[in-house]
Amino acid sequence: MTEKLHKNLRLYPWYVGLFHAYFWLPVYFLFFNSKLDLSDVLYLASIYFASVVVVEVPSGWFSDTFGRKKTLVTASCFLCVAYGLFIFADSFWHFAIAQMFLAAGIAFNSGSDTSFLLETTQALDNEEVYGPCEAKAMKFNFLGTASAAVLGGLAAIPDYRGAYILSLAGGIGLLVITLNFKEPLQNKKGNRANFVKQIFSCFGLLSNVRLLWLSVFAVFMIVINHIPYEFYQPYIEELAKEYNVIKLTPFLSSVHLTLTMLVASWIAARSIRIKNKIGTGATLLSAASLQIVMMAIMHLFVSIPAAIATLLRSCPRALMTAPLNVAVAPNVPASKRATFLSLQSLFGRLGYSATLAFFASQAGGTEWPAIATMLGWGMWGGLAGFVILLISIRCLSKQ
Repeated sequence: MTEKLHKNLRLYPWYVGLFHAYFWLPVYFLFFNSKLDLSDVLYLASIYFASVVVVEVPSGWFSDTFGRKKTLVTASCFLCVAYGLFIFADSFWHFAIAQMFLAAGIAFNSGSDTSFLLETTQALDNEEVYGPCEAKAMKFNFLGTASAAVLGGLAAIPDYRGAYILSLAGGIGLLVITLNFKEPLQNKKGNRANFVKQIFSCFGLLSNVRLLWLSVFAVFMIVINHIPYEFYQPYIEELAKEYNVIKLTPFLSSVHLTLTMLVASWIAARSIRIKNKIGTGATLLSAASLQIVMMAIMHLFVSIPAAIATLLRSCPRALMTAPLNVAVAPNVPASKRATFLSLQSLFGRLGYSATLAFFASQAGGTEWPAIATMLGWGMWGGLAGFVILLISIRCLSKQ
């Protein structure tokens, strides 16, 4: 039993790396936009996030009720179906259905992955290694995305669908890994919680003011982290137009993404050390401020120096994820952990889905000026949220 649990620790970083090996990431916006107009592309993104909202909390309840391994296996299966659908998609509704399966795969992983790791360390009576293991997993997360960006960008040069063929192969590999996991905690049928009661009990945990602040921060960061993520491909495309190398956009996008992920992986590996040195609050607020700066740069400048600066756009997530998980997960009972983390993700994705729907309703005119305007809205909204979080944490520190 102990050896199988140690195997979990060995396999987990590889699981995280392969799960985030998004071969499609450098070209998905360009792929969608090659088939559909800008407003439809934004609506597809909104459909994705709305679908995550629908599946997010049920997936957390499923994980808390039936176990982490079954949930992660299910996530892998959903991803395989999604990638298969993308390969043959050729209309808005084909893409929309594929987006729904992709959302289900992401949702079933959300919260269950970090719960699986924490509970494995607890089952081994070695919980102190959870933080370093989470930081290592985040390093693999970004390295996986970096490697996939290069391969996906190259595969997309003859046809954008090549990136999704590689994604399907990766999904099958992911399924093999999850089938080799050992369930860290065995749930008894008699202890299975009612779905509605489970949700209300998770909201009850927010009476802990510190946990409430961390949850609000998590929701806020899900929204602002995704804005540069959504628009960096048209940003690179606009820069390529200025230098008359538009045909190289998929390659340039993949190179930019690869370098971005390599920088982020370096930060992720050191995130727990940074947290231990400056504190959790300072670490999290530093991540938020850096993301706002990224939106400001993309809003104001389209240039090579600005593109180099935006290589830092994934560093906020790299810096915050492990410290945030270490601050939240151990303070939530195991029977509610995945559901609680899924609720955080749900409200964040719901907020971003609404943001994208608003952006889509306002999209018009020349594409890049419209996107630049949206980045400006994100910048000012992010700054307002940062000020509120800063004031509230200072008030909490005085209590």
